[in-house]
Amino acid sequence: MKTKEILKYTIWAGLYATLIIPFIVVNNAFFPFITGKAFAFRIIVEIIFGLWLILIIKDTEFRPKKSWVIGAAGLLVFVLLIADINAVAPFKAFWSNFERMEGWVTFIHLLAYLFVLGSMFNTEKLWRWFLRANVLAGFIMAVWSLIEGFKEGVVRIAGPLGNPIYISVYFLFIFFFTLILLYKDVLVEKLANWKSFSKIFSCFWLYLYLIMSVLSLFVIYRTSRGAFLGAIGGILVGAIIIAIFEKEKKVIRHIAFGGIILVTAIIIIFLSVKNTSFIQTNATLKRFADISWSNVNGQARQLIWPLAIKGFEEKPILGWGQDGFNYVFNKYYDPKLYNQEQWFDRAHNAPLDFLVAGGLLGFLSYLALFGSALYLLWLKKNNLSITEKSLLTGLFAGYFFQAIFVFDNLISYLMFFTTLAYVHSRIVEDTVPVVRVSRLSGLTSNSEYQNYIFAPAVVIFTLACLWFVNFPAVQANFTLIQALQLTQSGRVADGVMAFKKALSFDSLGNSEIREQLLSLAPSVVKASGLDQEVKRDFLTLTVKEIDKQIATVPNDARYYILMGALLNNIGNPEQALPYIKKAIELSPQKQAMRFELIQSLYSLGKTEEALAEAKSTYELEKEYRQAKDIYRAIIQKELEIRPSFKVEGGQLLIDLATTTI
Repeated sequence: MKTKEILKYTIWAGLYATLIIPFIVVNNAFFPFITGKAFAFRIIVEIIFGLWLILIIKDTEFRPKKSWVIGAAGLLVFVLLIADINAVAPFKAFWSNFERMEGWVTFIHLLAYLFVLGSMFNTEKLWRWFLRANVLAGFIMAVWSLIEGFKEGVVRIAGPLGNPIYISVYFLFIFFFTLILLYKDVLVEKLANWKSFSKIFSCFWLYLYLIMSVLSLFVIYRTSRGAFLGAIGGILVGAIIIAIFEKEKKVIRHIAFGGIILVTAIIIIFLSVKNTSFIQTNATLKRFADISWSNVNGQARQLIWPLAIKGFEEKPILGWGQDGFNYVFNKYYDPKLYNQEQWFDRAHNAPLDFLVAGGLLGFLSYLALFGSALYLLWLKKNNLSITEKSLLTGLFAGYFFQAIFVFDNLISYLMFFTTLAYVHSRIVEDTVPVVRVSRLSGLTSNSEYQNYIFAPAVVIFTLACLWFVNFPAVQANFTLIQALQLTQSGRVADGVMAFKKALSFDSLGNSEIREQLLSLAPSVVKASGLDQEVKRDFLTLTVKEIDKQIATVPNDARYYILMGALLNNIGNPEQALPYIKKAIELSPQKQAMRFELIQSLYSLGKTEEALAEAKSTYELEKEYRQAKDIYRAIIQKELEIRPSFKVEGGQLLIDLATTTI
């Protein structure tokens, strides 16, 4: 077999291997549902991209072709690069962390994936088989997930993706891929008019696609309201466009009209019965019945989205860099968020996330991905039918709608870029490659250059990427798990050595390794029967590493307050004060940080200061029960010590809580 054939089939195999990524769960890894998938994606892309670079020198067929989609994706990656260079935390902006595994490094891999996929699948036949493989993978995922979903007490399915939001958007794409294949493999082939309608029932693909479309919708229904509404909205968008513009295939147009009527009827019926006992006693249906703007408030989105806008207003051009939302969240924290997650690192709105990460330029570049795809579909001359273009438009509409309520992840990006590659490839099938043959004539005719200079250089570059992008982080991840297991099992001295080894890789996981040191430190220090020198070594390492982390991200309130809380916990309030005060300086309205300050002040006998701080913390949000209880508890203690003690707001003593400092 010729070298070109080997390269071609190996790259194709690598592209099909990406379909396995959503199934990867590495149970002995830190964030097992996230890190294994991300490392697998990066490794596969690095390998196939290197092979593709060699192939396109040897074979003109698979050279990249220009389109607005490729341009928009390249622009987004470039803007994010500039934004990340100027980010408040450049290292994290480039590399992210184990919990998210995003950052600029993920987007450059997505761009490489787009180039390879959009070039290697350059015919409709190749694409049709790849979409069928996606649907098959989706079927396996659906069965896997539904087994979980039928377990008692499970309301929202997470499956091997580990998060209902993640799996819902995966099936949103699978659902529309299924509809596209249903149209191409069944309706186009078998349904010329209503007289030939019976012929479709002899087609094997019909039953497979119908089953898969129902399964996809059911999984979405059991996972995410936003994605389900996106799917319904996408169907309506696609059906309306077909109903208006499909002139040649009237039977398809009639089906679209029927779909519009059916979906509209289902919505009207549901709205009319949403308050019945049947709906209200079903956990999943009740979640849909409760959809309202006031319910969005209950999910904190009403409070978090304005924070994102404030962050954009402060840095409007290039934003805060990727993974920079936590700075915005801390700085502009709304005290009404007291009963929510205290460390939001996403706006739970993908467009707003790009607005914060890349400013106006990043936001517009993100929108350009959708705009460029729609431009190619509707304004660029192509051979796609009205129905296929309508279904793709419905997919983009549904995906964008659900993205308003959630944040993206690797799998959603992977499916989105797969769709972009499909649009790009189908539109530019007959166009000239970006790099013309004449420009490479010297290289393509010089086999010695190809075999002894270019190919080895690409191999070296690929191996370097595989090593430096993945190896340190993978090793750090598994070593962190080892360190946690050793420490929690009582082998603290060995745990210290393992933590040091994990940190020695100087990887994207440094911050999380240091946080795990912090989380374990109180139990280690207070452990009975543990050698004092071992305790001292563990605490010394923890303090040293947190100080390093603070030096790396000096404007992140998180590490100051975590360090202050640790020192408070182990009885060193005086040492805790500088850390806590700095955290409050960076996040002045977060009550949880002020609680640590109150504890330090009260422990040091600074009663008046503690009382003043308790009062101001309570006044940030008077509905916060814990803030009220702490304030009342300090007043009560002082009254016990000094009966003549008086304080403004003493009426809080009514129904005195038993909360103590």
